[in-house]
Amino acid sequence: MNEEEKSLQNLLAYKPHLETISKKGIALIVFLLLVILFGVVCLYTQVTEGHVVTGMRDNVVWGLYIVNFIFFIGISYAGALISGILHLLRVPWRTPIIRMAEMITVISTMIGPSYILLCIGRLDRLPNLLLFGRIQSPIIWDVIAITTYLSGSIIFLYLAMIRDMALLRDNPVKTAKWRNPVYRFLAVRYKDTTKQKELLNVSTDLLSIVIIPLAILVHSVLAWIFGMTLRPGWHSTIFAPYFVVAAVYSGTGVLIMVMWIFRKVYHLEAQITKIHFNYLGIIMIVLGALYGYFTFSEYLTSWYGSIKWDMEVLFRLFSPNQYFLEFVFAVFIGVLGPIIIVTVPRFRNINTIAFAAVIAVIALWVKRYLIIIPTLESPLLPIHDLRPEYVHYSATWVEWGLTFAGIAMFILLFYLFSKFVPIIPVVRSGEEKDYSRLRKVVFEKQMKKVINENKKSGTIVTGIMILLILASSHYAMAQDDAKIQTVLKLEYFHADSVQKLSATLRAKVEGRYRPLANMEINFNFSQNSKETSMGNALTNEKGNVTILIPDDIISTGGDKGIYSFDASFSGKDNYDKATANTTMKPLRLEMSFFQKDQEKMVSLKAFENGKDNEWVPVENLEVQLYVPRTFSLLKVGQASITNGIASLAFPTSIPGNQMGYLTIVAKVEENSLYGNVEASGTINWGKPLPPLKIIKRGLGDTNAPLWMVYTLIVLLSLVWFHYMYVIFTVFRIRHLGKS
Repeated sequence: MNEEEKSLQNLLAYKPHLETISKKGIALIVFLLLVILFGVVCLYTQVTEGHVVTGMRDNVVWGLYIVNFIFFIGISYAGALISGILHLLRVPWRTPIIRMAEMITVISTMIGPSYILLCIGRLDRLPNLLLFGRIQSPIIWDVIAITTYLSGSIIFLYLAMIRDMALLRDNPVKTAKWRNPVYRFLAVRYKDTTKQKELLNVSTDLLSIVIIPLAILVHSVLAWIFGMTLRPGWHSTIFAPYFVVAAVYSGTGVLIMVMWIFRKVYHLEAQITKIHFNYLGIIMIVLGALYGYFTFSEYLTSWYGSIKWDMEVLFRLFSPNQYFLEFVFAVFIGVLGPIIIVTVPRFRNINTIAFAAVIAVIALWVKRYLIIIPTLESPLLPIHDLRPEYVHYSATWVEWGLTFAGIAMFILLFYLFSKFVPIIPVVRSGEEKDYSRLRKVVFEKQMKKVINENKKSGTIVTGIMILLILASSHYAMAQDDAKIQTVLKLEYFHADSVQKLSATLRAKVEGRYRPLANMEINFNFSQNSKETSMGNALTNEKGNVTILIPDDIISTGGDKGIYSFDASFSGKDNYDKATANTTMKPLRLEMSFFQKDQEKMVSLKAFENGKDNEWVPVENLEVQLYVPRTFSLLKVGQASITNGIASLAFPTSIPGNQMGYLTIVAKVEENSLYGNVEASGTINWGKPLPPLKIIKRGLGDTNAPLWMVYTLIVLLSLVWFHYMYVIFTVFRIRHLGKS
């Protein structure tokens, strides 16, 4: 049987699906129209009453509409990539599924952008986007990219249908006679001559080469809209490849679902076989593994960096009261579920692969929801209106109605398209292999079980684990009765006329000292064997607590000029009690600046309280000199005070502010007699910073930079040049058909 006879036989087998619609099909159309009609009611309600009927508020300005937009655009890219790559590689099993992938691309790209319009409150200003849009805006990039991508996808789908249109032209359908003139027009007089076939193949290959990078670029542009926004959870360099992989992953799942449905409805078991589900299942789990890797990398870097606002988003995702269940489903079940189903031979069949695809698609929709909502619920500025509907997003019936209307429109267009054009190509190009023979050899070399359970080993491991548990439990019970050792440290600080005590409480847990928070520390002042309470306070999360020394205690003069303080922890729960004490003698540290010849000098004076409460010079005291930097103090010198005076040269190469001013700090650190004493001053001895130059960013300027304009013009020109060439080739095919 030659190729022409095979194509005719395929058409005769599929032709009844084009000519008739079953009662179930009519019921499906009616149901989908009712869902779409309900969506129209929701749209009318939103237009007449405003966005107040939605769950979007001041902080969560995006909701289900943007989630649906990203989802539909994402699955459209998978169709383009799969159909383009399979066509270029001449994969033998591609023919029955390639048109479904192309249809997913076109229909999803038409439905997805419509959700953007639902987010716009002033649709009358929509033309301004085209009239006054800035080229350097990612929003304009998205409009241009999606428009270009949709145009290329329609042309690509049409090129793949020309052969079938010609066959339908030569074999008219018996019902709906209006179709035959349409088939005749779309067939462009194609007669499968050598020259026509050559032109059609070259055009299809050329468009496949263009559509693949274009699909990647378009979804990257969509990711950049988020990545270029300085918000926690969005501002990430990994978003573009992350979005692309997630889009292809979910799109592959949608393709598997569409294959399963049409295989059942149109009885295409002979054309769409297990081999197609197995291969696409393998593609899906590879993409799922990549998606899981990107997800892990994204959350690991955010968590490890511990930036405040990133952590706010992560806390929402990890909180059981907020998005933890959705997070587990989208990140773990949506990745591990399909991988386990497809890789384990016992679980793998057509139905389970389709079920795995359903899990992947729903998980990726939920993931898009988690990208949008928790981030917007974590504003960078405080929210003044704390009503629940303003703080937390909850979709309304209007949003859900329009969401289901979009899904219904997708299904309806797909079904009606399958009634106009064969859902699988009926004309073969002669590149396919015999499926019956291919099925016998493929998957005979499938993955075999690598790990077999060894009951004996399992028993031994179980016994060892039981012994370890018993031993550890006995040890733990023995430890329950023992008190946990605590250590209390007390220090005195004197800085800028402020005197205070600082206590740090730690406990030895599992061999390491850890800070204890919310523990009460009592402070006392001792004089002449009498103790005076200074009060108590609770430790912070670092186990530290600070208390000011009252002036009336300083005025007592202490015990011969020596002041004694102690701190105590009376114990709590299993933590043992602890005490600490410190003594100090008042020290007055003064710092001044002068210039000697060409040198800049720092002068230090130190006095202690002597007899009759007089201040006398200090002998042999080490003082450290520091300059505050961004994260710590930079040591710039050290001086030894003799007879109460010391001086040292200050380095002139230390950067200051734009005027050259910097702060100099002199510190006596952990001295056994004086404690911690500090004095500071500010002077313009620093190296002035260069004047701040305001460099205009390309994305923030009113006028786009020339490199961006030229790049955009060149790229668009190349893409549309290929489109024009393909359209011109179609006219050449039509012209050749005259002869």
